[in-house]
Parts: sequence; C-alpha cells; structure tokens
Amino acid sequence: MVRRWAYVHRGTAHVASRGKVVPKARQNRATSNLSIIMPLTLRPLQPTDAQALVALLPDLGYEATADQVVQRLDALRAWPDQEAFVAEIDGTVVGLCHVQGIRMLISDGYAEIQALVVAAGRQGEGLGRKLVAHACAWAFARGYGRVRLRSNVAREEAHAFYEHLGFEKAKASYAFELRRP
Repeated sequence: MVRRWAYVHRGTAHVASRGKVVPKARQNRATSNLSIIMPLTLRPLQPTDAQALVALLPDLGYEATADQVVQRLDALRAWPDQEAFVAEIDGTVVGLCHVQGIRMLISDGYAEIQALVVAAGRQGEGLGRKLVAHACAWAFARGYGRVRLRSNVAREEAHAFYEHLGFEKAKASYAFELRRP
C-alpha cells in the first residue's frame, strides 16, 4: 500500500519544537512564514532503496552494505507477516519502518515494530508518527490486536516519543542470545 500526504513542514498552524507542538501564536515570524508543502509517500521498501538505508542505519546503531540490505530484504519478504516500508519526500528516502507479525500458540500474538528511523535532519517533522501509524494500520488490518516495540533503555528521547504516541511501557525483560559457533 502506498500512502501519500501533503505534508506541511513548519506549517501555518503548528511547528514541532523539541518534540512539543508550539501554537502559531508563539512562533517567531521568520518560522511562521515558512509554509512549504512537501509530498510525503509511504511505500514498501524496494531493493533500489538499499543505498539510502545504508545512510539511515547508523542512526539506529547498525551498519550494513547495500548488498547486505538487499539480501536481508529478500529473506524478510520470504517470511509471512513482515513488511518494511519507507517514507519518501521529493524522491528521497527519509525514513524506514519494519513491522513483523508474531503469531503465538500461548496468546493471540502481536505485531512488533522491529526498526523505526527518520533521517536526523528530518526529525521533529511528524514523519516518525506517520511511519508508526502506518505500521499500526498494517498490523490491525492483519488481525493483530496490539503492536509492540522495543527501545534501548538509554534512549530516553525515543521513550518519550513512543509514550506521546500512546504506547505504554508493558514490561521489562532481558534479551538473551546464543551465537552460532
């Protein structure tokens, strides 16, 4: 599914400032006069987007080559209940979201946002909110009653963002892993 928005950056009604919405009455005149309409497209991730993702992944603390991104996308698409999509403005990929459905025997399961990143220069413009909303719509359309995500304990700004979107801390746990020898 491809969604398109007419996106107002530093628009006439409100401006995002450090994660807070500032009414127009409190904006300075130089900022409030900027009303740039940018077409935002949310669309499935394509192999041709690999190089753009290479530039975004370090913001999540990961690195990969374009070839690795393409291989991982192929593997991801081979499994059911997975989607990765990008936010694009003027032909430039500015965000990524990967959502995965988790079917379980012991419960109804859930969908989990595995990755969410917005280019550093575009943060605070509402793109992350739109990516999360798109992931949630994808999950609910597939019958999942809840959406989860995980965030490193040190990422306090991300926690505040997720709570602002309505997510609640559900539980704390440790991640254990075993690596192939």
